[in-house]
Amino acid sequence: MPGRSDSCRPRPAVLSFRFVGTAMVGSLAMALVSIFAPPPAQIAALGACVSMLAGLFVAYLEQEAERERERARLLEQLRIPMALAPEHDLFDLYRSFSDSLADLSLQGDPALRRFAVLKLTSLAAEVHSLARGTIVFHGTETWRTVYEELLEGPGLGSYLSVSWVKTRDYWQDRPGWRSMHLNFALAERGLHIERILILRDHLWPIGEPLPSEAIRPWIDAQHGRGIRVSLLRESEIASEPDLLVDYGIYGDRATGTHELDEMARTQRFVVEFGPQALKLARDRWSRTALYATSYAEILDSVGEAA
Repeated sequence: MPGRSDSCRPRPAVLSFRFVGTAMVGSLAMALVSIFAPPPAQIAALGACVSMLAGLFVAYLEQEAERERERARLLEQLRIPMALAPEHDLFDLYRSFSDSLADLSLQGDPALRRFAVLKLTSLAAEVHSLARGTIVFHGTETWRTVYEELLEGPGLGSYLSVSWVKTRDYWQDRPGWRSMHLNFALAERGLHIERILILRDHLWPIGEPLPSEAIRPWIDAQHGRGIRVSLLRESEIASEPDLLVDYGIYGDRATGTHELDEMARTQRFVVEFGPQALKLARDRWSRTALYATSYAEILDSVGEAA
């Protein structure tokens, strides 16, 4: 409504009581000075008024600059929730964290505040890692949920894997065989899966044409189910220790690095999304492949020798 919108508009500053009152008092003072004071006093009064006006104008400019900086800070704080507003799942988490931090600020116990800050600092570092496209799992097999989701995701054209096999127990537990069966099923559906096995020398002794019986059934199972397997001995790349890494390349989406102890138990699994991580992983894969020999070729050579 026109009347209502007009009433909501701010009144001009020249119509305010402060401006009118100050202007009238100043005008009256200058009028008295011009009537009763000698010329030198009039000039001095005029100079003082001009100086005060200049000072007030400079102070006004400084106040406006400070208000602008404050507005910029407020807008910067609002930028994050505004950017998250369309992402309902992330916005709900943001609101939950904000509310919880506000509640935490009301807690007065210094010990609680100190330990809360330590824990939140660790959490902030983890969230920062996630924002860079990196997910880290420590000492747990729950990483396989992400591993399986990446393999079963739409549009995955290939899965390249390097397995650093230090012991016969590598991927021989129930979670490991579950992942292997998923590999078999995906290979049968047409997914290109290629795996390079880096074997410790006791699992493929130098001079022996085939790996030891302790690990060969696991290799044969993959070879027989449509996975392209290549082999090399760990000692063959001793001069390039940076190639001794257990990792996978999931098409154009992500890479996963698996860190295991000497007993083939998971210490850490790191998933990295982004072109830089993929480029580094592919370069490492290409270098490793130079040392590897196709398992099919090895079997053929053994058959011919027999």
